[in-house]
Amino acid sequence: MNATSSPRPPTARLLAPTWWLAPALFTVAATLGGVWGYRSSPILHGSAWLALPYVVPTALVAASWWPPTRPGAKARGLALGGVGALAALAYAHVATFVLYAVALVLWGFQGGG
Repeated sequence: MNATSSPRPPTARLLAPTWWLAPALFTVAATLGGVWGYRSSPILHGSAWLALPYVVPTALVAASWWPPTRPGAKARGLALGGVGALAALAYAHVATFVLYAVALVLWGFQGGG
């Protein structure tokens, strides 16, 4: 008699490793970092289009949700999630700095008065 082992069902294969824990933490960190960064910057009362670049950190964190199928995929997912969470935290302050720098340069070209 030929004894073959039955393959594990797909749900057991996906739930066995906890690969989803790090992307879930990065999603929470990016959300909280984005909210805190936006609420603590002076562009809070700016127009809604200033929130559009939050799409980039969201895409980076979303890319970390792909299940690791290759040897380097887990490290790539961790790096993308970490960069996305950090970018969500820092975006509002970087945007504020850039807007102030542009305003200062335009004020200088105008003649300073």
